[in-house]
Amino acid sequence: MSTFQKAQHLLRGTLPELAQYLKETSFDELESEQSQAITIFRDTGGAPTLVKQKYGGKGLNAWQAVQLQMAIGAASPSLAIAVGMHQFSIATLQEMAKVGNGLESLMLEGISRSNLLVSSAFSEGQIGKSILKSSIIAKEVDKGYVISGVKKPCSLAHCMDLLTASVQVEPKDGEPYFAVAMIHKACEGITVEKFWQAPFLQASQSEAVVLENVFVPKSMLVNVDEKSAYQSHVAGFVWFELITCASYLGMVSGLVAQACELGRLQGADKAQVHVQLEACALSLKAIAGDMESQTQDTLAQVLSVRYHLQEVLAEVTQSTLSLVGGINYINNGYFATIAQVIHAFNFHPPAKHAMYAPLNNYFDGQELEMV
Repeated sequence: MSTFQKAQHLLRGTLPELAQYLKETSFDELESEQSQAITIFRDTGGAPTLVKQKYGGKGLNAWQAVQLQMAIGAASPSLAIAVGMHQFSIATLQEMAKVGNGLESLMLEGISRSNLLVSSAFSEGQIGKSILKSSIIAKEVDKGYVISGVKKPCSLAHCMDLLTASVQVEPKDGEPYFAVAMIHKACEGITVEKFWQAPFLQASQSEAVVLENVFVPKSMLVNVDEKSAYQSHVAGFVWFELITCASYLGMVSGLVAQACELGRLQGADKAQVHVQLEACALSLKAIAGDMESQTQDTLAQVLSVRYHLQEVLAEVTQSTLSLVGGINYINNGYFATIAQVIHAFNFHPPAKHAMYAPLNNYFDGQELEMV
């Protein structure tokens, strides 16, 4: 049984109602802006899949999380992107819980108990800027903080229940410092604006989340020292890359499965693409097996795997679509959608060319500078 087949089996065993829904619902409906896939994921128990059992969740490990993303990605790319945002947020919260003040643990228990979906507005790596800098500002006021800023795109924009955000705190006295805020979507001052204009991934709800003078009590903001903050960000990036790779690997695995069903992928061509995809899956398995303590080495390894996957998945997509043929491509919107979606893999941070210089330094024996 291939890794992809095992992934589908895991989905059926872990979330059987979701698996049935994805099987019975057309691809066009799953990917439309009106799709109910995210709601179904939540309503069928998807939210706590990655939450550890001690917090009341299902406790999937990293490799199981990869397999779950692969299976979801094959059925609905939009759902995979949205679920990936949630799973990355859960993983980051759990990393923070190791050194936090207890708020993270309480949030994780609440997520499991109430099936809450979590989106995130953590800072993203940019060339020349520290990952510990955030464009979201929290100004200290009596009894709490007033938060303002924009996160775009932000998947799960409409269906999220909670937003975790890295913020730059401006205290009444003293120097600004880094912190993490837990914000309920119901808070006054949160709005969602249209941002995503591309014709694909419409169902991922990747819009702009605007925070305008959102009040957050002191109990919902966690001060993080620089060392712990950096480690949490490194762990978060590792999880983000792992989950994102799994999502796109699932999408291409689904494409290959469709081509096989049509009888357009046979013999040596079929074997070759399966060998390529299986090797990709095993590289993710290697990373997933080393997730207990993420280090700069883990980050360099997952980035290396991610950039290699970009090339392999683009190659497999192109070769498979050429065998599917023009008539199938024209008459079935699925193939054109997948062709566009796979290209979007290149745009997830950090971009390959932006990281070449830091990776070169790392391969020369220096520390990896996560920008």
